[in-house]
Amino acid sequence: MDMNSRVRIGVSLNNVTGITGKTYELADLIRAGIEAEAMGFDLVWVHDAPLGRRTTAAYDPVVILSHLAGATKQVMLASGILMPHVRNPVILAQQWATLHEASQGRAIMGVGTGAGAPTLLKREYEALAALRHDTTLDPQKIYDNRGRFFEETMEVIRRLWTEDKFSYAGEFIRFEEVTLGQARPATPPPVLMGAGIYFPLKPGAPVHHGWQEKFAGKYIFGPFKRIVDYADGWLALHLTPAEYEKKWARVTAYADEAKPGKVLTKAFNCFVHVNEDRDFARNAVKQHLADFHGPPIWDDVVERWAVAGPPEEVATVLQGYIDIGVKAFQLVIGSPDQFGQMKRLAQEVLPRLKR
Repeated sequence: MDMNSRVRIGVSLNNVTGITGKTYELADLIRAGIEAEAMGFDLVWVHDAPLGRRTTAAYDPVVILSHLAGATKQVMLASGILMPHVRNPVILAQQWATLHEASQGRAIMGVGTGAGAPTLLKREYEALAALRHDTTLDPQKIYDNRGRFFEETMEVIRRLWTEDKFSYAGEFIRFEEVTLGQARPATPPPVLMGAGIYFPLKPGAPVHHGWQEKFAGKYIFGPFKRIVDYADGWLALHLTPAEYEKKWARVTAYADEAKPGKVLTKAFNCFVHVNEDRDFARNAVKQHLADFHGPPIWDDVVERWAVAGPPEEVATVLQGYIDIGVKAFQLVIGSPDQFGQMKRLAQEVLPRLKR
């Protein structure tokens, strides 16, 4: 699949039970994916939360996307954001390769290291050791070195997609002569990687785990070379179009040096709410962010993350990213009304975009 062939506007399907403030079952999630295709969206995203957000439970994104592969015909199917390093990399590589073939190449693996409250993050890494109490596996060590663990996991997955049989002896992962066999894809599935985040002026979501005063009010790019080394594009957030361009120049400069000729894709994540009352729309996103990541959500985070207001204004903001070459959008509905907001986006925003 050529991710740069055209602009794809995607909607993120609510994958957190109860966040809507009303009953939201798996059937509703599946229906949202099917209706998104019928409404004209190009892409659907399903986020990952192995132990839920805060205290709520999430459904498995790979299984959901596999179901949608059979229930839809054209819409692209993406994870956003999947945490591959809290799963067995061999099994995940096999699962995603299977999804890739079953969907006829419509799957995009969106990955990242994860964010949120420190208690949640540590629980996710402790779960890695849940069935290994008789070993020296140390969840705290894995948590402290999660960046290297993430990179190692992505290296293994991508090699399993492209190599027939190999052994691996890394810092965290070891195995002898593994192959995906028949499941190994003819062409590797595309990968988009999240990197970089805005640190609010005061501690709070979504950077509870890493807030430091020296970063307050700043966007921190982090280890962006991973985008080139282990992915096919960057899923950015919290940036204006001008800021995106400056960071992208660093990505492409490294790509020219490390992997000349590699084609990369620009993608963008934001929370959206369409309403003629700008304050209402903005506050709806703020409440949704608090439900999703946990309070406090400060106004400067909302300003960085929300595209909210009348449909013509939402379209104008999104057009700014299209104009700098963004090819894939993850629009997260900032409202309990998933279906109502999807309908407004499809009918009042999408037709205004020049793609």
